[in-house]
Amino acid sequence: MSQALIGKFTRTFAQLVTTKVQQLCAEDPNRICIFVQNLGSAPIYILSAQNMTAADGIQVAANGGTYKNDTTTAPLWIVAASGTNDVRVQVDGC
Repeated sequence: MSQALIGKFTRTFAQLVTTKVQQLCAEDPNRICIFVQNLGSAPIYILSAQNMTAADGIQVAANGGTYKNDTTTAPLWIVAASGTNDVRVQVDGC
């Protein structure tokens, strides 16, 4: 059975990401995958802890860059390099 068929729910939402670290998703043992698309004009960074900075994160390029994670159910955090960036998020299995 594919992972796509295991999840009970899919949530898709928009999130405005600024230079202040904010939570992207909470810990969820039911989460199968998270997909992030950065529609903003500045890079954003995915962080594994709230007390991290952009220098510690995984960069998601501006203007359509994407990030996918199907290996962790831990909480994730997000921050922008500058400005306010329109980010789209899809979470499967929660």
